Amino acid sequence: MLKLNYFVPAFALTLSLASCGGGETEKKEVATIETTDGSEESSDNDYVLPPPISIANAFKDAGLPYVAGLTNPVADADKYSVKIDQLMNLGVYSTDMAYCAINAKTQEAREYLVVIQKMGSKVGLESVFSDKELIAKFDKGLGDVEALQDLIYEIQDKSDEYMENNDLKYLGAIQFSGSWIEGMYLGIDNKKDKSEIGKLLVEQMSLLKNIIKGFKSHPAQEDARLKAVIKMYEGILNTYEGMASVKKVSKNINRETPELTEAEYQALAKEVKMVRSNIVKPGK
Repeated sequence: MLKLNYFVPAFALTLSLASCGGGETEKKEVATIETTDGSEESSDNDYVLPPPISIANAFKDAGLPYVAGLTNPVADADKYSVKIDQLMNLGVYSTDMAYCAINAKTQEAREYLVVIQKMGSKVGLESVFSDKELIAKFDKGLGDVEALQDLIYEIQDKSDEYMENNDLKYLGAIQFSGSWIEGMYLGIDNKKDKSEIGKLLVEQMSLLKNIIKGFKSHPAQEDARLKAVIKMYEGILNTYEGMASVKKVSKNINRETPELTEAEYQALAKEVKMVRSNIVKPGK
């Protein structure tokens, strides 16, 4: 059985999930995501992936503003006919819903919830996404960002449990790959200080390695579309690992975080945009 662990204590990456509720004190819930430092070999079936909302929250906590029009249009949901693409775009839409919810764009988030329910049923997760109470719970939480985040975690927990109980963890890796690329896409073109966002992008590279592990645990690795997707994600990782600043740090025993140059940042951005475009393009 594959290993997808959520909220595992680790040293490398801590995401602050800040609520936006009322009151004088701001409640914060800290989620830590396990990453590997390369000192121990691990099985391709041993990897950790966080909830999609963690990615959106990480960029928001870094000061990333909401930008209308960046998310994948809900109108394209019916145009994905290949299961791999349906799974990845289920992940894309999950991040889009989280992005809207944590930025108090409740109507947009509700539209993504409806799409997620429809796509979840298409990929065989009916027991998770056919719950008619989800919309009712969402509407009840309108205006309460913390309540909407709790609902997103509830959906994720149900999805994880279903896939674990049915030996379908590899599907979770495919879905998360869409969540990850969408989160990267939403964060990479921000107009704020690129050095801060650059640090987050570097941290996300550990998750990319785990995504690739998840891909390779899929029993249908010879599927043409999956092979093409694996190649694209490996392309992002190869671009990153080939950067001079990354190579320099990899030789440093103090294990400092690489500081990407402007050229390196743009090269990484180009790769992310290319992969994201390929995934969300309807009819693939």
